[in-house]
Amino acid sequence: MRRTVRVNHWQRAAIYVDGVFDRLLEPGRHTVWGGQKRVTIHHIALNAQYVAVGPVEVVSSDRAPLRLSATIVHRIEDVVLSLHEPVWPAINLIGSQALIRLASAHTLEELMARGNQLDAELTALVGERISAAAIESVALTGLTLPPELRRLMTEVERARLEGLAALERARGEQAALRSLANAARLLKDNPELAQLRTLQALGAARNATLVIGDTTGVPKS
Repeated sequence: MRRTVRVNHWQRAAIYVDGVFDRLLEPGRHTVWGGQKRVTIHHIALNAQYVAVGPVEVVSSDRAPLRLSATIVHRIEDVVLSLHEPVWPAINLIGSQALIRLASAHTLEELMARGNQLDAELTALVGERISAAAIESVALTGLTLPPELRRLMTEVERARLEGLAALERARGEQAALRSLANAARLLKDNPELAQLRTLQALGAARNATLVIGDTTGVPKS
């Protein structure tokens, strides 16, 4: 039996004969002869691969339970070793352990900030190499709080926002009162300005009557 195999430049192909590894194919087109034997071809990607780890149950340094997830970017460097020692299980195990250690070294507030420092620490905890793969980067991609903790944090945030709203209302009322006090003081010190303001208000009003002077002794008709 003859088979034509194409291997891309970012791949290698492993040939198995009756379940036993036989050889590795470099990029290009190859013709594989099987005869009466069972031939299996397994392609291995050498470009950057992304592995999602988690969510993992962890506890922060201030004893807050939560779940963390991470994404690990790696490349296969030793193709033959990767055939005997699969990379994904090792990356998942070491990544999970790194998340647990990262959480135990930080408070919940620090973990929720999710700055670049946490990614750097997580990368150092994972290491530069796992089995046949070289680790290129590690990023903390997810943080999930338990329902009761999310509810408490929501209530705290709502209370904070309500306090800010009340503070802004109080500031607005103080500003309005200060403006009225300044206007009253200005009118008291300038009676002519008060009269002009009255005429201005009268001009803007409809069906208004302006009475000037004392009308106490005027007979009613």
